[in-house]
Amino acid sequence: MVNNASPISVARRLRELELFYFSPANLAALLSLDKAAAYRAVARLRAEGLAAEVEKGKYILLGLEPERVLSNSLFVASHLVTPAYVSYWSALHFHGLTSQVPRTVFVATTKKKRPVTFRGQMFRYVTLRPRKLFGYRRQTIGDLPALVADEAKAIVDSLDQPRYAGGLIEVGQALRNALPALDLDLLVDYAVRMEDRSLASRLGYLLDSFGHSVAGLPISQNPIALDPHRPAKGEIDPHWRVTINVPIDEWAASGVG
Repeated sequence: MVNNASPISVARRLRELELFYFSPANLAALLSLDKAAAYRAVARLRAEGLAAEVEKGKYILLGLEPERVLSNSLFVASHLVTPAYVSYWSALHFHGLTSQVPRTVFVATTKKKRPVTFRGQMFRYVTLRPRKLFGYRRQTIGDLPALVADEAKAIVDSLDQPRYAGGLIEVGQALRNALPALDLDLLVDYAVRMEDRSLASRLGYLLDSFGHSVAGLPISQNPIALDPHRPAKGEIDPHWRVTINVPIDEWAASGVG
């Protein structure tokens, strides 16, 4: 691409390459521009409203319909770091498993990345071990691509880190809502692949509580808290080795069980 290409032609080329999040260095390498031309191209994209700075030196492509991009928080979230996918509370809401709308977009990634605030929207990045980076698929949201956890992985991730999914009660409700259509074999497979006995015991106990007993889940050797973010006080389920530390009245009031 020649150095004097118009901003619209640059934007179209970036769209073809699906390079939605870029730096001047990316632009120079992918569009065969020299450094000075890349910075000029970025400046012209911004001036024409075709791109916006999200972080210092990092830009997101807005294209010819900027409001469509700016209003699509899942699209923005899943392109600010690679590899990454939308999960936890955000994915539960995307799949219609919770009616609560999280104010923060939660993203799973193997990278360490600080939270980003862009146009009033907070993006929170949760660092995973590489073995846990699976179970997501490409979704088209408003004609824009985003990587989002599938239903089973959204639940497994949320049980792994309930604090990023509205808490254990919220995750329990989402699991119950998902059960009529959920592939339980896939859910168990995902839980086993996470290599976390605490997560597996938590999932097994919840499934038993909902009348969907499963086999194949590893069980924690020592008692673990059903809600890892509350004191581990309460009765212990003898099979799953789970300390039931969610007050019965709160559990019942939530409609879980």
